[in-house]
Amino acid sequence: MSRSLDSDVLRNLKSEDPTPIYKDICSALTCLPEDGSLLEIELLGKAHPLEPGVNYLQDGNAIAVPKLRLAQAFFVARQIIQKYLITRPEHPSNETVTATAVVLLMDPEHLTAANIRKRAVVSNNLSERDSALGKEKQFIDSLLTARLHRHTKSPTLWSHRRWLIQHFRKLGAVSDARHDIATVVMVAAERHPRNYYAWQHARWLLQNLADEQSEAIMNIGDDVKEWCLKHHNDISGWMYLTFVIQNIQDAGSRARQCSSMLTDTLGMAKSFRWTNESVWVFLRTIVASSLVSRELFESFLATSKSLSSTVGADSATVRHLDASVEWARQHRQDLRERT
Repeated sequence: MSRSLDSDVLRNLKSEDPTPIYKDICSALTCLPEDGSLLEIELLGKAHPLEPGVNYLQDGNAIAVPKLRLAQAFFVARQIIQKYLITRPEHPSNETVTATAVVLLMDPEHLTAANIRKRAVVSNNLSERDSALGKEKQFIDSLLTARLHRHTKSPTLWSHRRWLIQHFRKLGAVSDARHDIATVVMVAAERHPRNYYAWQHARWLLQNLADEQSEAIMNIGDDVKEWCLKHHNDISGWMYLTFVIQNIQDAGSRARQCSSMLTDTLGMAKSFRWTNESVWVFLRTIVASSLVSRELFESFLATSKSLSSTVGADSATVRHLDASVEWARQHRQDLRERT
């Protein structure tokens, strides 16, 4: 959503008291589902006007807020935060923390709002901090998986989530990396293709798994492979899948996982005639490793040749496939010479 306000919005901001609107939206954002599930947040444009006095729509966990109403609520929230910054109390009040929810929905890069929420979490007693961290993670994950283009790729929100996970670990809590990647990272990556920030967070989650958790990493690899096969044009997903394979510590398990994923991807590429660069960068990288048998390398060559025959001889696609094959040949040769 653009940060600029058009003339219609400015007129509406001046024509009515935004306080009731602010309270309604705050209520929607702070009443999180008790079962730990996430809110599904959307913003409504001018094409979806609501009746007077109705400031948002809600159906279960799904919440839709008109952009105009959010802008009106934002100005109230901003005033509350400004008062906090002037007085600087030791601990943020509930009113201030609630205001930050509206601010972050309006502007996910509002670092001051994110830092206020951090301070609010650590101001809790140790006995209450685990619950506070859980609620905060639930809210932030709701923003990261919302159908909002800027939020799913917000470096501020992803950094805030990383901070939360670190504090969970300080309390001795074990985070479920596989669950987080499946329910937050992959959803955000689906909402915003080639989502570098989401996949970088997934890398961080994986790097913090203990070395002996090869099975957990392999399970994550299976999940990511399924995601990549459904989003085969997304280079960020394929590169993360390569990263997962490289981080399987047991050599035998890594080789089996590599062969299985290569076989599945080659089969899909041949069946659906995938010639896009994202898939073939992944394939060439995998076959160039020492983990792939000669038989699978030949299958890679045969698939490339088969796909090349289906397009024009002078097409950019053929040149791209040929370049992938040449790259893989060269790197396999270099690897053999080094070993």
